[in-house]
Amino acid sequence: MNKFEISTGVHTYSVGMPLTAKQYYQIQKSLSDHLRLTNSNFWAKKEQYTVDFLKESGIVLYLSKIKRIYRIKVRLEPCRVLGNSDPAALYQPSKKSYREMIQQVDKLLQPYHIPCSIDEMKISRIDLTCNLLFSQSDPVQIYIRSLQKAFVLPHYKRDYFRPDDGKAKNPQEANRHSCKQKCRSASFFSYDKTAQLQMIGRLTNELIGKRVLRLEAELKREAMKKHLGKQPDNYHYLKAGAAQAQKVIKWYLKRLFKHADGTHMCYCEAVELVQQQTWKPKTRARALYLLRKVSDSQSLDAALQKTMAHFGIKRDAADRLLCKLRKAGINPITLPNSSHAQPIESMLKYFK
Repeated sequence: MNKFEISTGVHTYSVGMPLTAKQYYQIQKSLSDHLRLTNSNFWAKKEQYTVDFLKESGIVLYLSKIKRIYRIKVRLEPCRVLGNSDPAALYQPSKKSYREMIQQVDKLLQPYHIPCSIDEMKISRIDLTCNLLFSQSDPVQIYIRSLQKAFVLPHYKRDYFRPDDGKAKNPQEANRHSCKQKCRSASFFSYDKTAQLQMIGRLTNELIGKRVLRLEAELKREAMKKHLGKQPDNYHYLKAGAAQAQKVIKWYLKRLFKHADGTHMCYCEAVELVQQQTWKPKTRARALYLLRKVSDSQSLDAALQKTMAHFGIKRDAADRLLCKLRKAGINPITLPNSSHAQPIESMLKYFK
């Protein structure tokens, strides 16, 4: 197993509240020089503004109106708010640091007629995060590729950076170094944090020569309650989230790699290992076909569907095939023969 360090905590979280029409237009007027219209629909009477001039201080505002419903949302990056200059730092809440963060944010927002403290707003999203820090770049690229080929979770769909969404300087490069699945209440986002910091010019001297794989479970209100239970206030949601970040990330990984958490090895090595197994000829043929299709397909789902169709088997038989590969120590998501990379353990091995 490659040498690595793991750190966990909260990357960002969001709070929000409804506004009266008077409050909305008062805030809009006070922020007029900083408003950026990001969504507008005349017929739906909808408008949404993003205010990011405080982004370097860890604060982004979202002001929205849909017909006669007015809202404000505040997205916070606690480590930035508290003055931590490490761009890979994750927040571990304490009562003292939480109070300091609230005071700092309230002070910065005070001139813009925000009607209450952010501590009184309702938490609407929390990003539970794990950083895996490696001394080499190979593991991160291998794990990103394996996540791109992993199962798509039920009710989730793939999500990508697009040229018109303004979320990445180079969307094509960002998609190469990341993978995201999302549903209505949650997202699971994995990306090469080092590559992202290089892209935006924030790579620190401490990270030069190292590589950070970041895994984020982005939970909205419904998913927060499911994974963290109902908490009495925002502070306790942050506290519970930071404490359970590793557990929640592992919950996602176990489903993304169901029956497929063996060792990643080069395709030719996996084929050779399959041929050494004392399986029935039909089982060996199915396993070899599946390995080839995983290499050619976008995901394990697609490869399994092709294998099932080719051999006329049902999902139960395909799952048993995955289990056989797992027992033999073979991950169906293999490495390209051209990569010359050493076999590498499943990412799940890093989690308790």
